Amino acid sequence: MPSLLFLFFLPLHFSYAAHQTLRPEIAAACTATRFPDQCASSISQSNRLPQNPTPLQIIQAAVWLSSENLKTAKSMVKAILDSSKESPNRNRTAAALSCLEALGYSEYRISLSNDAIPLGRTKDARAWLSASLLYQTGCRSGLMYVNDTLEVDQTMSFLDNLTVLSSNALSMAVAYDIFGNETVVWGPPRTERDGFWEGSSGTAVGTGMRIPAKTEANATVCKEGSEGCYTTVQAAVEAAPGNSAVRFVIHIKEGVYEESVRVGLKKKNLVFLGDGMGKTVITGSLNVGQPGISTYNSATVVGKL
Repeated sequence: MPSLLFLFFLPLHFSYAAHQTLRPEIAAACTATRFPDQCASSISQSNRLPQNPTPLQIIQAAVWLSSENLKTAKSMVKAILDSSKESPNRNRTAAALSCLEALGYSEYRISLSNDAIPLGRTKDARAWLSASLLYQTGCRSGLMYVNDTLEVDQTMSFLDNLTVLSSNALSMAVAYDIFGNETVVWGPPRTERDGFWEGSSGTAVGTGMRIPAKTEANATVCKEGSEGCYTTVQAAVEAAPGNSAVRFVIHIKEGVYEESVRVGLKKKNLVFLGDGMGKTVITGSLNVGQPGISTYNSATVVGKL
């Protein structure tokens, strides 16, 4: 197993000596997380920080920790997949495949956040880190249903710790975005349940996006399959350009489309435009009761965040 495993399996509580040597900048930044002890311990042991680090440098160190440990998680899941092939277990194989796919998407989103942070695109970094964490928890949830070997159990424990690291990075990014460098006012994550409502201003990923009232379709889907019309939503998605800088609008005409739609990472700025609620319906029938199907891949329409 790679040597960086030690980064994850850290004590849940500091010893007195560890507190004595902990740099105050790290301790202050880690107050913004749900797991301040693990946050401070992992970042202190990472050797990624200069003397007197800025809050932004501490966040970057936390993102690096998550990214590096994610690589180890992928190798552990790959080992589960390999062992399942040797002793066939259909459900475990499916869960491992889904998990590898999810961790790949998680890795991609972490890389985007790492690029966004030094450019001052903190809201974008928050969105990417949130998506990355979601993929990690999805991977872990899938393995939970096939936890019949020590190998799977150890991987789930590793993923538990990975989500802690990712959560720490995300929490500090949120605090930095809201309060800036003033770590004295940073605190654990708060939500509407705590009576906290964050302002909605900004141009971050997923904000400020509106579909004009009169939108021309770039592709059309219809049940009758008339000329110039795709018969399935998936076919229209596949026809859309990759990495588009402008919106590509798919008009899905009235009808019931029985299919599972998958929108890949490269299909950006894709818009589904139906004929109204109850008129345009996409419905699938995948569920975890079917062999080889996990919750992660049971959704009818999946867009890679």
